[in-house]
Amino acid sequence: MRLLMQEHLLLMTWLLWLQAWHDAGSQRVCPRHESRCEVNADATIIYSMNCGGYGSVALLPPACTETRVISHLAISHNTTVDRLQHLILYGLQMRHLELKGLGIRSVVVTAFYAISSHLEVLSLQDNQLESLPVGVFRTLRHLTRLQLYNNRLTQLSAGMFDGLTKLVYLTLSANRISAVDQGTWYKMPALVTLSLEDNLLGNGQLVFPYSSLERLEELRLDRNRLNQINYGIFSGVPNLRRLYLRSNGIQSLPHSIFRATQHLEVVDMSANNISQLTKDSFSGKCYTDSLKCTLHSLVQNLSYTIFVITASDIDRC
Repeated sequence: MRLLMQEHLLLMTWLLWLQAWHDAGSQRVCPRHESRCEVNADATIIYSMNCGGYGSVALLPPACTETRVISHLAISHNTTVDRLQHLILYGLQMRHLELKGLGIRSVVVTAFYAISSHLEVLSLQDNQLESLPVGVFRTLRHLTRLQLYNNRLTQLSAGMFDGLTKLVYLTLSANRISAVDQGTWYKMPALVTLSLEDNLLGNGQLVFPYSSLERLEELRLDRNRLNQINYGIFSGVPNLRRLYLRSNGIQSLPHSIFRATQHLEVVDMSANNISQLTKDSFSGKCYTDSLKCTLHSLVQNLSYTIFVITASDIDRC
């Protein structure tokens, strides 16, 4: 009798394991014979793959093995994921991974290690990330675009962006960032566009130190409560061409604030509280004939005044 009961227990255990295995298999991210994924592909490449309907899960569903490279993989509708675990989507290769609006709260440091070989674009916007571990992007040597807007990040640490030597576009807008380690900016030598709108950087500590972002051309700092700007804030962005500082409550500009940015074409400081502009703010600023440094719609007490500073107003080298 005891032996029979043991055999029965083993059988039940095996059946339960088999059911769990079947359920796990049905929850895969896979381009072949998976009802949860819509796939546009041919024999050599997968052009797009849109997956969803996984429900509320603690971890991202596992993937199958696929030799074809996926141009764009998106996991979205009817899916919420609490955490990106170790080696997500192991078995798949992709150029663009989109995990937006999934409610992701945390990411382990080794989450992206299995998908590093081809990944060029990573979209993690519209989640609930409060922090990212140091080195989480370390293996993403081919990444050119990283989207992290509309999360809950509060600070940027020196090692957060380790490995992103080819990153060109970084979007961090609509977070809660109030602290930035100056060493952060040295990790992305190829960065051209940086978006930091709608954060909390108005504590005067934001600085781009010397030689940190030498290729940066566009910087967006709108709505950051930057009522006071650090004198050396732009020291590390000598090739900056477009600067946006709208709606920050700025009252004045420090002397020679733009001395290091010799290629500026547009400065947009609309909806601030600047009542007077002087040539001193631009002293030491060399210009070319193409320079169009325009500060428009500067606001003071709801009175709109138009200020246009052109090349003739700025020192010639």
